[in-house]
Amino acid sequence: MVGIQEDRNMAITVRNHIGALQSLLIVSVMFIGILIWFQFSIDAVIGVSILWGIDAITSLYLHLEYLSHNKGDEYEVRGNELIRRKDGKETIYKNDEIEKVIVYLSPALYKNSNFHFLSIEGYHYAVVKLKSGDKLIITCLLTPRVDKSLKQLKGVLFEKRRRFFCSISS
Repeated sequence: MVGIQEDRNMAITVRNHIGALQSLLIVSVMFIGILIWFQFSIDAVIGVSILWGIDAITSLYLHLEYLSHNKGDEYEVRGNELIRRKDGKETIYKNDEIEKVIVYLSPALYKNSNFHFLSIEGYHYAVVKLKSGDKLIITCLLTPRVDKSLKQLKGVLFEKRRRFFCSISS
């Protein structure tokens, strides 16, 4: 491939859903392996069920929260603009209209690691603050790595913040 990718489309796809839920699927398979190893003893079933339940509930909460925020959204990142498409309407935000981009990442993603202990560590999102006072929320259901996609905006202030539980509402 020659040159740098000029633009980047971001939309909710089956691939992005699976990517976000990948850690939960892997943890589920590991827990099933643990149960098989311990021959489904009652203590193992109770312990694994509690741990898996906590992990699954928190990650599914984030997944549904992100889905409700970005349902119907599609973004395109270009070097000098961010384009939002929703409900058949297209809005173009030039870089000089963007105050800054703040990306909220789990500690693992903050260190650029793909190794996660918990399923929630794969979830992250960005807040694009506009000079008009409006905010755009772009989650990992639109693109596997929000920070890398939005870094293509030239001349825009870019912040990365570490957060253990990347809920939009907190």
